[in-house]
Amino acid sequence: MEDVTLPVLRIPFPSRINPFEAAAAAHTTEWARKYGLITEEAEEARFVGESYARLVARLYPEASLPDLELAADLNSWFHVYDDQFELAEVGRDPVLARRLAERTESLLRGDPPGPTAGPVLRGLVVLRERMQTRAGDAWWERFSQNLRQCFNAAMWEVDNRATGKIPDPASYVDHKLDIAYVPPSFDLIELIEHFEIPAAIRSSSEYTTLQHEAGHVVVCTNDVVGLRRELAQGEFHNLVVVLRNAQGCTLQEAVDQVERTISERVDKYLAAKEALEVRFDILGVDEEVRWATRRCVAGLEHWMRGYLDWALESRRFSDLVLPGQVSSFHRELID
Repeated sequence: MEDVTLPVLRIPFPSRINPFEAAAAAHTTEWARKYGLITEEAEEARFVGESYARLVARLYPEASLPDLELAADLNSWFHVYDDQFELAEVGRDPVLARRLAERTESLLRGDPPGPTAGPVLRGLVVLRERMQTRAGDAWWERFSQNLRQCFNAAMWEVDNRATGKIPDPASYVDHKLDIAYVPPSFDLIELIEHFEIPAAIRSSSEYTTLQHEAGHVVVCTNDVVGLRRELAQGEFHNLVVVLRNAQGCTLQEAVDQVERTISERVDKYLAAKEALEVRFDILGVDEEVRWATRRCVAGLEHWMRGYLDWALESRRFSDLVLPGQVSSFHRELID
């Protein structure tokens, strides 16, 4: 690999962690075992080392234990599902990728899993049922629609890998939030807070900017911290790699450019946060709704800082896992 120095990223929000982390970790490991997402000792060691309970403990530092357990199980499922596209048989076969996306979409619509469903599909059904008992119809519709967009982005990645096509920067940025499951993950903030942001606030330019910029801070952080691992895997869906390919610059120059992008997006986020207070006045929002919305905004900040902290602690980016070295669940797609 070309020699490169990764920067010390500065995300100007406090580092926090939920006191229920250990209990959530024990729960989600048992949950993953129960539904067959991990079956072997080596898989369990990797699962524990990647520490999804610690991730959600940093993302939701004030969540109750039941809410934290749900978030840990969902994030565990996200990562196992994502690995199917990146590292297993599905990621090398566009036909299988489309079949998996179609079946997951049918489950989100409420269809039964079917007789051939295996761990990934059965796990999603369980999560669907748990979330629907807590969420309103509007929240579920938004979450499931965002998740369907993520499935489509995963297929876009598979098609690129199958043809060896490195995307241009604009296309990559357009797809990256969905590639990383950011929109449904941000939806979860409201479920954890037990509050749905009113439509007038949600659709405002200020709030949409907050979500957009926070999301890109998270995915740029992912691309910087995960760079060495993805280069070793031959993965090119990384903003650093995409910029180097498009601009003909060095890897270090591309890394430095992404670091500047993170700082710029944090600045835009902070400006939108100030502007949101003005929007509250324009809309005549009462104090109770302002308080709850501010908690959801703080949730975006927990995501930006918490994701960075977890990425530097987790073995997901430090341990090299090559394509073909994770369990493949493609057989559940064969009727």
